Amino acid sequence: MKSLEGGDCIQLLLCKPIDKQVSAFKKVTVRPLVIKGKPHYQFALLRGRQEVHENLLREESVLRIIELWTAHFREGYLFTQHADYHFRKTKQRTISMKKHAPTKALEKESETHNRKKQYLIPEGVPCAFLEAIGVMTDSGKVKSAQYHKFRQINRYMEFINDIVPSLSGSGELNIVDFGCGKSYLTFATHYLFTKILKRRVNITGLDLKQSVVTHCQKIADDLQYDGLTFETGDISRFQSGSRKCDLSISLHACDTATDAAIAAAVCADTDVIMAVPCCQHEIFQQISSLSQSGLLKHGILKEKTASLVTDALRALMLEICGYRTQVIEFIETEHTPKNLLIRAVKRQPRLPMRELRELIRQFQSLKDQYGIDTFYLEQALGEHFQKISQMPGHVMTGIDG
Repeated sequence: MKSLEGGDCIQLLLCKPIDKQVSAFKKVTVRPLVIKGKPHYQFALLRGRQEVHENLLREESVLRIIELWTAHFREGYLFTQHADYHFRKTKQRTISMKKHAPTKALEKESETHNRKKQYLIPEGVPCAFLEAIGVMTDSGKVKSAQYHKFRQINRYMEFINDIVPSLSGSGELNIVDFGCGKSYLTFATHYLFTKILKRRVNITGLDLKQSVVTHCQKIADDLQYDGLTFETGDISRFQSGSRKCDLSISLHACDTATDAAIAAAVCADTDVIMAVPCCQHEIFQQISSLSQSGLLKHGILKEKTASLVTDALRALMLEICGYRTQVIEFIETEHTPKNLLIRAVKRQPRLPMRELRELIRQFQSLKDQYGIDTFYLEQALGEHFQKISQMPGHVMTGIDG
């Protein structure tokens, strides 16, 4: 216990449960971390396929470890800066211990360029949902073929964590994942808010494929993730009902499905919208420009230009609808060519009329420059634009619909 009290502990693993029932603790992993400048230990407690986290001060952690070890486990591993220890309870009700050379190094906060990346979901710490979707093993090791997905999940969680101050500070958060697919980011979002931020959520994953929805719902039920449900449905027909939407996310919704997700989020009066676009064919089929003919004569360059123009129009549309919008890199291009994230946070108060008119001018000018006649997002938001145009001081000219 001296290593825990003195901060020498790098990781502690308690395993081989005494009780074999499903409801019993299966494994506990403990690692050090600093919260608001004070040293803590984070406990990852695995019961069945459900994992919960506890963050305790050092002195509280020692008592918690003694409690867990005494009542629930037969074996443990302690990794410190100076040695590794393997300890277990014998049949004679004594404790045997073996000491080995150290295999782990304690990371220092002062290390910068060569410091191991500190993820919201750390490597080496078991995470039930990552195990369930095949990214991690039950020991917390990230599978080599899934490491890019592990990084992508953590990066997305960082982006969401950045916008938490823009969400309601109390009460249940309503979140929708449009085109959730296999839903690894849906699970990550639930994990971030419930396990790390300790918030209550109501998250809906929406997808057209019934088989995908059924599979994801089973995982959520197995993990006992309260407030997480999956539904079969068309994004373009989504209705938020009486509930206000706090956050909408969409990852790689194909072509105009991204626009449908953005339109649904705007119409639901969503506070924060996050979208990672996928393939974009709508503008590619229309794009033409005499002044840019040298650029557009090559198919691959035309495709990249169409993608950039599409995302630029989306960003401008969100600005016009009252959002402060950023287009930022999501993940390095070595992992995926679809690496842009559109992040939009609702403005308070609305833009002055002069700035709004300038955004409308930029939007129409970009369409004219590249010969774009129709744009799905503009059409999908037709009624919403009419509502904006009826607001005092807001005159929507130059926008179709």
